[in-house]
Amino acid sequence: MKLTSAQRALIRRRTRIAEHDPREVGGELNVVPFLDIVVNLIMFLLVTTASVMAIAQVEAQLPAYGPPCRGAACPDPGLRLGVTLTEAGIVVAGSGGRLAPGCADLSTGPEPTVPRRGRRFDFEALSRCAAKVKERFPMEREVVLGADATIPYEDLVGAMDALRHQGDTALFPEVIVSAGVR
Repeated sequence: MKLTSAQRALIRRRTRIAEHDPREVGGELNVVPFLDIVVNLIMFLLVTTASVMAIAQVEAQLPAYGPPCRGAACPDPGLRLGVTLTEAGIVVAGSGGRLAPGCADLSTGPEPTVPRRGRRFDFEALSRCAAKVKERFPMEREVVLGADATIPYEDLVGAMDALRHQGDTALFPEVIVSAGVR
């Protein structure tokens, strides 16, 4: 059987081994180097975050909710000491009213009990004021602490420390954190 030239050309084209350009070679993408880089970045970020970030635990209690009591079944509420951090300063109040600056008597004015010193809160004065309250109410152990929304968290922790102790003397060890609603 004799093949025509067109048939021979067709057979040559179909049986020729095609060598592709290296840019056109099909296959899988090698992701191993990419994964090495990602794993190294994750390890670096974890170590950096663990060494830079200081994790501290602040002990605080949240107010408990329960059924309301009525009549003689209700226990005496006690002092119900509340401390609120505001932009003007620190307001100290109890069930009898707000304390005036100096923490000696009650106040009817809008001034805070412990005014700010410049841009900082005076936590030493707050601790002295809490010590005066503790002298008058030695059995009290808890204080409700609140702050306005603009007060930094560091100042809230500073107020907790000032209310818990003055030097080695324990004042109000049970600090209950509350929303700063006024």
